[in-house]
Amino acid sequence: MNNDSDKYDNYYDLLGLTSKASPEQIRQAYLYKIKEWHPDVNPGRVEAAEKKTKILNQAYFVLSDPARRKNYDRMLRFTQKKDFGTRINDEAFARKMEKAYPAFGKILESVRELYSLFSDAVKGNYKLHPATVAMIGGGLLYFILPLDLIPDYIPFVGYLDDIAILTTIINSLEGELKKYRRWKGTN
Repeated sequence: MNNDSDKYDNYYDLLGLTSKASPEQIRQAYLYKIKEWHPDVNPGRVEAAEKKTKILNQAYFVLSDPARRKNYDRMLRFTQKKDFGTRINDEAFARKMEKAYPAFGKILESVRELYSLFSDAVKGNYKLHPATVAMIGGGLLYFILPLDLIPDYIPFVGYLDDIAILTTIINSLEGELKKYRRWKGTN
C-alpha cells in the first residue's frame, strides 16, 4: 500500500518546515502532525496513520538532536540529485573499485550491489526511504573521496576505514538488499 509519507523527499517537508527551522518550530510542527495523524483520531485509516506516525517519530528523532540533524542535513544535500553526478557516478565508482579490488575482493562484491541499489534508488527505479538513500550516499561518497580518515595511498590499510563504513551499512541493510536482489531478478 502506498503511504502518504512516500511523497515527501525529506523530514522537513514531512513536517511542513524549511531546513532553517528552529528547534522550537520543529517541536511544534511535530506535535501538530503527530496529533493530526494519531491512529485514534484516524479510525478509518489506522494502517496509514500508524505508518505516518512512525515516520513522524523518526523525523523528530533526527531533527530534534543537533548532531543527528547536522548529519541529516549533510546527507540530505546528496539526495537532492545535484551532487550525485559530480561525485558519485559510474566512472568514479569503477575507478575506486579497480584500485581497491586486489585487497578486498569478496567484500567489494557487496559494495557493488550497494552501489547498484543506490543508483537505482536515485534514478527512481527502486523505492527507498530518503534517509536510507542518504546513508548509502554518504558511505559511498566516503569510499570514493580520496581524502578520508586513513589515506587510500597507504597500501592495504588505506582502505580499511572505507570498508568498515560500507560493511556497517551493508550489514544494516541486509533485509533491504535481499528485497533489492529479488526485485532486480524480476526486472
